[in-house]
Amino acid sequence: MKPILPSPPPPLSVNILLFDTFSNMLLACLLEPLRVVRDEASFDIEWTILTHGDEPLRSSSGLSIAPDRPVAQAQPCHLLLMIGGDHFRIDADDPGLRRSLRLTRNAESVIAADTGPWLLATLGYLSGRQVTLHWQLLAEFAETFPDVTTLSDRYVRDGRWLTCGSAATALELMLEEIASRFGPAARFDAAAMFLNDTSRDQTATPPFGDLLPHGHPKVRKIVNLMAAHIESPLTLPQLASAADITLRSMARLFEAEMGMTPGRYYQHMRLTQARDLAAQTQLSLDQIALRCGLSCGSALSRAYSRAYGRRLRDHHRDETLNRRLRAAGAIRWG
Repeated sequence: MKPILPSPPPPLSVNILLFDTFSNMLLACLLEPLRVVRDEASFDIEWTILTHGDEPLRSSSGLSIAPDRPVAQAQPCHLLLMIGGDHFRIDADDPGLRRSLRLTRNAESVIAADTGPWLLATLGYLSGRQVTLHWQLLAEFAETFPDVTTLSDRYVRDGRWLTCGSAATALELMLEEIASRFGPAARFDAAAMFLNDTSRDQTATPPFGDLLPHGHPKVRKIVNLMAAHIESPLTLPQLASAADITLRSMARLFEAEMGMTPGRYYQHMRLTQARDLAAQTQLSLDQIALRCGLSCGSALSRAYSRAYGRRLRDHHRDETLNRRLRAAGAIRWG
């Protein structure tokens, strides 16, 4: 059966290279959006934690993290996330740095955050490139590495090298990376998980500056309405009227901003909720269907199969098996 929603993107493998006293907030801003996309859309995304020196490290706030495997055993990846720490000057003088940074050779793209660009520049990886890093180090970096063009931008792309500084800019960069790899709807879902609060005035300044789940106020309003009416769905004319927009304009807006029609996006939200309920509760299909605005379990099953090309119960069975394997330590959480 051919699914009516967009076919899933290719798998994404991610290596995460951490240095001592890394920022766990910055790690979360880079990793958690990927986790949301993996869990919400069931995309094939996996990651491996690696550490400089192959030993457990502590973040700047004292949280301990252990590597999944030694750096020498890391597999090639599509994306390498590299997060430098407060001790970057010590790491820059470490003879073992060259071994750790060999990971960049087997990565299609590299995101270097915080003091990560300093470490890359130390070994000449960024010569002739445009980069940015933590704002407190911009002037010193420019003086130390005159062969690198230092910019004060929020984040910088130069070929396969992507650089950023603070946690907020790391989140912004990862959301754009998600949009390019998985589509604008996936970006919206990831952003809304962390940045959207329908109980607050959307005109107020959010905690991450102007980093709203979506920049278009009409899209935000319509999606908020959809999210508030999962169990008793509004009609498309009702949504358009509430947003003071015509049906045709709403359709064009969603195609341009979300890559799908408003009806499909609404369906995606409701079926995602159904999948979560099936995986995390003991509710029957009939009960789940009613909570997601469908008449019965059979209608839910048909809608899910048409949308994703597989049965809801099959997804539930796979998720249950994965949880059991993870609990037994048979597979990694990545």
